Amino acid sequence: MIGFGVGFVGYLLLPGIADWFATSMPKFVNQAVIGALIAGMIGSAVSTFTVVTWANRTS
Repeated sequence: MIGFGVGFVGYLLLPGIADWFATSMPKFVNQAVIGALIAGMIGSAVSTFTVVTWANRTS
């Protein structure tokens, strides 16, 4: 459920974030690459948070 929620919100926020990255990065990076980078960063942050939380709960 958490992954679905994060993915859903990320999909809704992606156009605004991608536009911001497109204006701040050089023009040789297209929108597909920017979207993949954003998805990778969000996925790694969520999985890291999940693993750290799980590791701290088990004694």
